[in-house]
Amino acid sequence: MKEAINIRKIVVIAICLIVFVIIVSVVLKLTFFKPKPITEIKKNKVYIGGSGLEYPESDQSRYYVEFKEDGTYILMYDDSRRSQDSYWEDGSLGVPVIECYFGKYKRKNGNYLINPTRGCIAEFKDAASVDKNLINFYKEKNYEKDFRAVGDIVCKLKNGQYMLGAPTEDKKSYRKDVYYYLLYNKSDIKKLPNSPEEFRKQFKMDKKAEQERLADQERLAEQSH
Repeated sequence: MKEAINIRKIVVIAICLIVFVIIVSVVLKLTFFKPKPITEIKKNKVYIGGSGLEYPESDQSRYYVEFKEDGTYILMYDDSRRSQDSYWEDGSLGVPVIECYFGKYKRKNGNYLINPTRGCIAEFKDAASVDKNLINFYKEKNYEKDFRAVGDIVCKLKNGQYMLGAPTEDKKSYRKDVYYYLLYNKSDIKKLPNSPEEFRKQFKMDKKAEQERLADQERLAEQSH
């Protein structure tokens, strides 16, 4: 009889310990590992933003931004993670794409005004090509003499959080009628490419598409002379 009671006690204690461990694990995950909106921008650290106020799910598009000590920044837009069907929604024939911009920033009224000097875009034929890291289109652009390039703003909100978006006309806030992205601290990428050349080296390219790109690049170089 006593042995049966002791076994029950051991089982109850074991169950209580298991429940306790589960509760502690959940609390730790929510407290230390759950992504949180940032309230401070540190140099040489990558931040991530999903559409609107949400942290991006694994298959959603997202922005990454990193500010350097020398007054430059890197901004990368990644829309390469969706399923193939989602690129064809509403009759559109979209393709997976990753864009990367390099430029300079200025701090004003607690905000970061960012203006691109160079940019590049890599396109994939389809979602299956993303898994192979195989692109079929690549292009670079110089924005230094492009006065239409307005740039973006990383705006400090009243609650201390930071929002990436298009600047208002007075450049004191972000526009709420176009896409904006709340920045979070848990980026799945720790290092962004430092130049278009480094960005390009991440991908393989379809041989025919690469030949066409080089020919187009050579033609543009001849026109500039």
